[in-house]
Amino acid sequence: MSEDLTSSSAATDDWPARLTQTLVGYVDMVRSKTTGNVLDKSRLVVYALAAALIGVVAVFIFFILLVRLVVSLTELLPVIDEGETWGAYLILGLVFSSIGALLWRKKGA
Repeated sequence: MSEDLTSSSAATDDWPARLTQTLVGYVDMVRSKTTGNVLDKSRLVVYALAAALIGVVAVFIFFILLVRLVVSLTELLPVIDEGETWGAYLILGLVFSSIGALLWRKKGA
């Protein structure tokens, strides 16, 4: 009989802890369904912006290196003097213009 009395008094004495655990469980559930999704999406946006920024910088560096490479190669031609860049710009302009013309022609098809 004394065991029933102590176990029932322990159960009634522990109700604040159980109530707190229940409330914390509900708050965690609501937080995971609301704030958790927002945090995941904001993390995705930050990573996408960082990747886009790195991609833009990489494209600029690629075109700078491409121009420098073509300038170095055009200096080997006997028609172009050393240090002149007009040949590289002419060649790259023709290449990009022909690519643009091909893409424009495919757009109409």
